[in-house]
Amino acid sequence: MDDSQPALKIISGTLLLFALALSAAPARAQLALQAFQIVINRSGENCKTIETTQPIGTSSGGDTLVAVACANGGRHVVRIHQDNSVSYMTLCDEFKTRTGIRCFDDK
Repeated sequence: MDDSQPALKIISGTLLLFALALSAAPARAQLALQAFQIVINRSGENCKTIETTQPIGTSSGGDTLVAVACANGGRHVVRIHQDNSVSYMTLCDEFKTRTGIRCFDDK
């Protein structure tokens, strides 16, 4: 009996899970961008295409704050809550005024 077979199956299974995780990552990223776009548009702002995003911090409640740059020039802050829901927070300019934190280094 060859003892390498169980190890080979574990390695193969691990590689398969890793490959599946990598292939799912772009889909999750696309869903996140769509969620950001939806909350920005529902807030009354206009964002037809997202140019880039950047995590900018964590709220005192543990939510992740993300800066979102829209192709039309709009710069916004959205909040990813611990339950993975997303909400609009504010414009980047207002966020900088209140916190001193810039959304993007070049903007």
